[in-house]
Amino acid sequence: MRRSVPVVPLLAVGAFAIGTDTFVVAGVLPEVARTLRVSVASAGWVSTVFALAYAVAAPVLGALTGRLERRTVLVISLVGFTVGNVASALAPDLPSLLLARVLTAVGAALYVPAATASAAALAPPQRRGRAMAVVLGGLSAATVAGVPFGTWLAADLQWRATFWLLAAVGAACAVAVAVGLPALNLPPGPSLATRLAPARERRVGLAVLTTALFMTGGYLALTYVGALLAPATDGDGTLLAVLLLVFGVPAVAGTVLGGRATDRFGGVPVLLVSVAGLALVLVTLPLTRQALLPAALAMAAWGVTAMATQPAQQHRLFTVAPSSGPLLLSLNSSATFVGIALGGFLGNRLLRHGGADALDLLGPVGAALCVLALGTTLLGARAGRSDDGSPSAGLASPDHPGLATTGGRSAAYGRTDNRTRPSRGSR
Repeated sequence: MRRSVPVVPLLAVGAFAIGTDTFVVAGVLPEVARTLRVSVASAGWVSTVFALAYAVAAPVLGALTGRLERRTVLVISLVGFTVGNVASALAPDLPSLLLARVLTAVGAALYVPAATASAAALAPPQRRGRAMAVVLGGLSAATVAGVPFGTWLAADLQWRATFWLLAAVGAACAVAVAVGLPALNLPPGPSLATRLAPARERRVGLAVLTTALFMTGGYLALTYVGALLAPATDGDGTLLAVLLLVFGVPAVAGTVLGGRATDRFGGVPVLLVSVAGLALVLVTLPLTRQALLPAALAMAAWGVTAMATQPAQQHRLFTVAPSSGPLLLSLNSSATFVGIALGGFLGNRLLRHGGADALDLLGPVGAALCVLALGTTLLGARAGRSDDGSPSAGLASPDHPGLATTGGRSAAYGRTDNRTRPSRGSR
């Protein structure tokens, strides 16, 4: 009876709700500030606190709940997510809203890895990759549809309606998971110390720092995108929702193009080009944000360049040590949310102390951080060349068969750097 519910699409709906919740705050921030009678800079803490709580909770909760049955973990996470959104919708002031966002972030941080692992475990071996892609596709769909819709809903019915809707979706998913998902026990995951151990490797540290830098640079501006684009939208929430849609659709294209380019050229060149493109978009924001058409073009370019970084960066991490791939991607995910939190925090400081032209500083300062990310990317590539003789580089473990071949090349991910190609037999 439990399997009568389409489990993988159900898990994807939960991921869609969490992805929308994560990123929709940028679109509703001006409304939140107006309703709670605080400045936009102060309202930016709503995004910062959520991202920071997610970054801390994800590895800690992953380690603490590794031995629990997955259906239980998923229901707990969805209940926490639902209660957090109800509390967000009812929050009478900013401190209450910040506490509610922490609870929501903890539920979200617990859900995504548990849902991905459950989808893979329930699928036949030959379809596990597709099952995981469906769940993670829910996060991507949130960027395209969920965030613009949530922003439009906030403009039409106030921002609290967006959180009420997310709470309803979370509650429905919790009930559906409790009823439709079979009991599922997976092998316990690695300890927290094991999860953090790869960060001691120099190339991993530089790669994770790169992620944190360009994510901080992007979210310096994106956290306050509603206020930033006000000259182009005249404060119209519907126009802002359209611009976020213009961001979201090319973002999906950027992910696809970034993946294909990485397969062809390697992770480092694609990362350098995409981060340089992101820096160009950010540094020109003081000009492009003044009118609707240039703002739309900037948002489209922003979506493509920002999301093209993701497959390239994940490819780089896998090629450092394929046997630790899942752990490295977990670290990269935490670095992503640290960057989102830092972007919101630094943006808050700029808006408070930057004077009348503070909004025009967000893009250029973010671009400067992207330039730093280019530097750490090059340092990481140089460290990789010097470490090529290391006996530990690129070796697979018995727990991850097929991730690496003899000679250190990744069978699943093709090229491991800019200079080697897989042999004909491995294609």
